Amino acid sequence: MTSEELAAEVKKAVSAAVQERILGVGKDQYDLGDKQAFEGMSLDRLFEMAEEEALDLIAYSTMLIIRVRRLREAFKTLSRVTEGAAKEVSNIG
Repeated sequence: MTSEELAAEVKKAVSAAVQERILGVGKDQYDLGDKQAFEGMSLDRLFEMAEEEALDLIAYSTMLIIRVRRLREAFKTLSRVTEGAAKEVSNIG
């Protein structure tokens, strides 16, 4: 995959995710018909919401790191098992 192909895939994924978010839960929470709820919010409320989202991002990133580490360890174990099994098979022949 070239860098250009990767960039196109990322652009497509981000666009789809953002549209889904805006037209899904975002619409339920912020759509006031002719405007979005954030348009009438105070700057202080927007800052508060941004801070909450940043903290959520930290929490979700940490959760993801934990899961990735666990998966990495599981794959290491699986790799050791399959390598051992392959050696056993080659010893038979």
